[in-house]
Amino acid sequence: MISIISCILLLVLLPGCWNRRELNTLAIVQAFGVDRTEDGQISVSLQILKPSEFKTSTTEKAGGSKGVWVVTGKGETVFDALRNVSMQTDRKAYFSHNMVYILSEELAREGISDVIDLFLRDAEFRETPYIFISKGKAEDIIRSEHEQEKFSGQAIEKLAKMTFAASKLPSIRLIDLLKNLVSKTNDSIIPGIDLVKGGSETSPKSLVELEGTAILKKDKMIGWFGPTETRGVLWILGKVKSGIIIVPTPGDETKKSGIEIIRATSRIVPEKVDGNLVITVNIHAEGNIGEEMGSADLVKPESFKELEKRMSLVIEDEINSAVVKAQKWDVDIFKFGTEVHRQFPQEWPELEKNWAEEFQKIQVNIIVDAKVNLVGFLKKPILPSNNEGEESK
Repeated sequence: MISIISCILLLVLLPGCWNRRELNTLAIVQAFGVDRTEDGQISVSLQILKPSEFKTSTTEKAGGSKGVWVVTGKGETVFDALRNVSMQTDRKAYFSHNMVYILSEELAREGISDVIDLFLRDAEFRETPYIFISKGKAEDIIRSEHEQEKFSGQAIEKLAKMTFAASKLPSIRLIDLLKNLVSKTNDSIIPGIDLVKGGSETSPKSLVELEGTAILKKDKMIGWFGPTETRGVLWILGKVKSGIIIVPTPGDETKKSGIEIIRATSRIVPEKVDGNLVITVNIHAEGNIGEEMGSADLVKPESFKELEKRMSLVIEDEINSAVVKAQKWDVDIFKFGTEVHRQFPQEWPELEKNWAEEFQKIQVNIIVDAKVNLVGFLKKPILPSNNEGEESK
């Protein structure tokens, strides 16, 4: 009898689905953009799924309808603007499926801490979406379409995941940005995003493209890095996963060869030399010959050695370009401060007080160990034949 009563009491105490929310009562957000208006207010743009538009592929093509709806709202703060959006939609915005945050460059140059406070404070927002800085209005990116995906929010997320292919742009989630913002020495990098003209002349479309890397000192954007400087940063951070290194072809200097990066690691070693901080960046990179635009025979030990030497020089130049510009701008985007703290914990409190000055005068040594492994299926380039049916020399 006691066991029966206990079971009944347990059933009563079970919460059940008291806080459930049905799909038809939610506005599922896929992308979130934030701009600054001309009168100084905050403008938010939400890309919302339209579940009724997700039909079979045949019906979808015939109808040509979009699967998302973009709604905007203005307010004194991000939260205020979001609540004002509720006057345009009859469903409550739901952010658990949001994929990307896009902040305008204008807003980023003023400082992003105030803007992202809501994303970190409110339990409805996730910290895993990717974050971008738009070179124009964030709303324009949110309203853009994509040829390969039903909605651009998903396309932008996939673009972020594909940055490893060239390693010329970082892939940054909100949580990654947060870790840098709470650090007293680390500064931040965020990929840029823009609209570029594409399509035919009769029906031009603006296409979404990742372009440039926004550099933030603390929480304020101060400028852009190009692809070469960005990959220099990624070499130091150990974030280079793939990509192509272009070098002059040994034996045929007028032509170029492409080496595919297949593996790369980095190690940062801080040390004291005559009382001064010196940081040595050790890079180990391996690659395969991906293409040769020339007639030289590269399947020789001396050719491999020369390719490795030239590959090392390219990597060193990319890192140097990033270090010089970062020290000029006084932005520790390499996490040197973290490594110095780890290596010199007792001296760090004093170094931290003047880290901006210390960072600018640090001597950075770069040591690159590059290896070329494979040449692919071709040992020699394909050469045209002469009139006698022989290969031209």
